[in-house]
Amino acid sequence: MDLLEFFKKLKNGETGKLYLFYGPEELLKREAVGRIKNILVPASLEELNLTVIDGGSASADTIVNAVETLPFMNPRRLVIVKDAAFGPVGKRALSRKDMDILEKYICRIPEYSCLIIQAKGRPDMRTRFIKTLKAQGEIVEFGRLKPQLLESWIKKQFESSGKTLPPVALKRFIGLTGYLERDSEKTLDHIANEIEKTVKYCEGKELISEADIETLISRSPARNIFNLVDAVGRRDIGMAIGLLEDMKQGGEPPLRVLFMVARQFRLLLQASALKEAGYSNKAIASRLGLPPFIAGSLLKQTDNFAGEDLKKALQSCAEMDVRIKSGRIEPWLSLELLIAGL
Repeated sequence: MDLLEFFKKLKNGETGKLYLFYGPEELLKREAVGRIKNILVPASLEELNLTVIDGGSASADTIVNAVETLPFMNPRRLVIVKDAAFGPVGKRALSRKDMDILEKYICRIPEYSCLIIQAKGRPDMRTRFIKTLKAQGEIVEFGRLKPQLLESWIKKQFESSGKTLPPVALKRFIGLTGYLERDSEKTLDHIANEIEKTVKYCEGKELISEADIETLISRSPARNIFNLVDAVGRRDIGMAIGLLEDMKQGGEPPLRVLFMVARQFRLLLQASALKEAGYSNKAIASRLGLPPFIAGSLLKQTDNFAGEDLKKALQSCAEMDVRIKSGRIEPWLSLELLIAGL
């Protein structure tokens, strides 16, 4: 089920009997479970009508017995199975026998119960069990938010705290958190922490400015790499080495820094080639799998480099990678020499 459609149903007080939740955004999962719990089970009756089961150690019989138990002084009961794994993924996965039992049972879940299964990892949608579950209930993926939905979500979080974020400050906030960057490991939990920090800093004022955002938001490693390569393009060695030192002091692994520098030059080379081939900014963003505003910054950065410069930079990164891994040079020294050479 589409995430927006799912939350719209919950807003209208509509709940089903069976759900499978999966995906990396744990914050959204917690919010979904919380809303279903608020609809079905009053806080005063949770102890009697709410059961939480560890999916890594529970059997099918345990789950079935919990769902079959009649609610007490309430129309519905709620059963949550956390971290459920399906198939041969280790000792903490449901066995084939358990899955067979559950597959037959989910076709006859009583009207008075609601079963939420929170999957550990991405389930194999081709299996018979998942296909049966989809036919009988709802499968909801809590994936990373797209730019427009992310903007809307962040805006609402600030508004709920009595704060207003102008569009330019909102885009700057998103850019500095690094959530939308390719290969980003940031989640909405990280974003929520940054929002909380910003709200506390701006206590007593309603409007949050771009300057406030710049002051507060921790720059992501990817953003530091962008600024580092930007300094290289402007031939500002002092700035470049300073950024490198900041990453060193911040505990970034040197090989990861090297990987990200090489990746940035690879993106620049690809963007430059697409630009020369006549692709529009929107088409370039799509082909590179980047949000439009990040692709726009990347294209501006290509103005500082010729195509041959970018190819040489990638070759230098590859050579330095070999030197580091062979133990011929100290990693951070090699990065300083690489940046100085570029």
